[in-house]
Amino acid sequence: MKRLLFISLLLFVSILTVAASISNVSAAEVVIDTGHHHLGDDFKEELNPDDPEGLVYTANFTLNPSVDIESAELTLTVRSIVSGPTDEFSDKVYLNEIVIGSLNDYVPAETPDSVAVNITIPVHPSLFNPGNNTLKISAGSDANGSNYDDFEFYDVSFHLNETEPVTLEPPLKVAWTYKLPWKYVCEKPAVKTLVKDGVLYLGGDLEEGLIAVDAETGEPLWNKEWSASLAYKNGVLFAVHSSKVEALDAKTGRPLWSKEYSDVGWDNPLVFGDTLFVSTPYDRYVAAIDTENGTLKWKYEFNITSFETGGSNYYQMSGPLVNGNTFVSRYSAVHSIYTEPVEIDPDEPEPETDEPEVEDGLVSLDANTGKEIWRYSNLSTYSYSPFLYKDLIYIENNGTILALSVESGEEVWKTNAGEWADIIEVKNDRMLVNTGKSFLLNASTGEVLKELSYPDKEFPYPEIPVASSMITDKYVYSTGPYNIRVFNSDTGETVWASSRIKGTSVSDPTVYKDKLYLVSTEGILYAFEHGEEGLLFTRGLENSATYYFPPIAIAGMILLLALLLRNSSNKSLVLGPWLIALSGVLLLSLKAIDPYTCAWSLLGFLSILIFFFFMPLAFLVGIAFLVSGIRKKKAWGK
Repeated sequence: MKRLLFISLLLFVSILTVAASISNVSAAEVVIDTGHHHLGDDFKEELNPDDPEGLVYTANFTLNPSVDIESAELTLTVRSIVSGPTDEFSDKVYLNEIVIGSLNDYVPAETPDSVAVNITIPVHPSLFNPGNNTLKISAGSDANGSNYDDFEFYDVSFHLNETEPVTLEPPLKVAWTYKLPWKYVCEKPAVKTLVKDGVLYLGGDLEEGLIAVDAETGEPLWNKEWSASLAYKNGVLFAVHSSKVEALDAKTGRPLWSKEYSDVGWDNPLVFGDTLFVSTPYDRYVAAIDTENGTLKWKYEFNITSFETGGSNYYQMSGPLVNGNTFVSRYSAVHSIYTEPVEIDPDEPEPETDEPEVEDGLVSLDANTGKEIWRYSNLSTYSYSPFLYKDLIYIENNGTILALSVESGEEVWKTNAGEWADIIEVKNDRMLVNTGKSFLLNASTGEVLKELSYPDKEFPYPEIPVASSMITDKYVYSTGPYNIRVFNSDTGETVWASSRIKGTSVSDPTVYKDKLYLVSTEGILYAFEHGEEGLLFTRGLENSATYYFPPIAIAGMILLLALLLRNSSNKSLVLGPWLIALSGVLLLSLKAIDPYTCAWSLLGFLSILIFFFFMPLAFLVGIAFLVSGIRKKKAWGK
């Protein structure tokens, strides 16, 4: 009878809410509730309290808006939970109305109801609001919704790891430099950079190596002969290279464990909770690995059943995104009919070849089991990698920014940005988008908030997009092809720009505490900090003055020629030495601009033309004029 009365009350009230309020908190631990609570629909003497309080528990808490969360975990102790994974009696946990996990998934199978289990649920940082937040825990029901799971929980707390606050303010100056053992020639440096706990890690391409330096001073700490993609958690550096994953002591580089997983090339590491997720950039696999010992939790193999039989299939899986229980990865799949070269009779017309079947999209998996949840298959081949923020996945598709639901994969909003678009970063409900110009969008609605200024008079090649940026509360730090620019993150106005950095291009920026790091094509790692402006150049970048040597030197030579010709009757005797000297100036000019020159660029083409044609021609004509001038002088002397 008591149970029937309780269910009847539920029909009128729907849920019984227990509220708790926490004052402003900025500490690493946010204690939500230490009391014991019983959710469900039945009296249970073995639980504390024995009478259920309702179906939903709610606690409100407030975070200091200045807190920047890097990672977070929810901890609580539970009893009498149905172990998962399970479709029935799934006891869900919500943060700000977004599911962050199911309690069942963290309870080992065959756990007795009387045994208390300590649960830790990893939480994506973007799910927290600056200010007011709401935590909900709900009791799951059976398939008919007529019977609910009864369980006890207590000692509910959030444990927050705060991001080191960025205190960097423009203008900037060079703090220190470090010469890497490799260069990047003309392409944009594809260096893999990670800064954690005062250490800067850099990995080059292929076998260029892995280097760790002190982030404050630039002093080398340790290095490896192999390069790797990196992830970090609690003093452990996870290095993924080829088919191997290694866990290293982040301070010393000492190996902790090393595992090899199948004969495939793993990459794109991401740590979430106690799991390291990796995927194959040139294959069809995704894997989840235990961070403690390297044990393989699950492995997923992507397939497209709509492809015709025969031929060959080629797959790519991009970097993973994880939000609570959901894993999302971009995929690209190509089906080619031919598996080997086709012999063609030279006397016969060349046969028409069928176009390969191509499919690009997103795939979502259960992060705990690897089971596929949904696919979105309407992306273009040239779409960039997706971004995750709160409960939305953002992806570019033929110039349109799409926002998809993490839970279902359905479209929430879309905004046309132009012929193409690149999502640079999403933070503080703002999205930085590069379309050749740069825009700030509202991440929740897709509304365009501001176009970032990049005036032609300050940037001579406006068609070249901002390479990449990092957003802080006050500024957007951006690297163009060869310099740094800082924008006001609220207004989009340019605040400061550096002088040119030596090289043809620079890497994406990395901002940590009071410094900005980047790598130039010259193989130089730069660390910038706040400092006074130089007179003509950013302090520490004075060596880039050589870029301006050619026009200044040639202008000086022309001025010198005009002065010499004005006071000389023997023009040949002036032109000869001047042309010989000009060939030397051209040689010095080519050497001065060599670090800024690519052979296939306009400047590179002009350099080749000058070196192989104009410089020899000037030298030879100079010799001819000099000989002629000497003869004239001798003739006049007679």
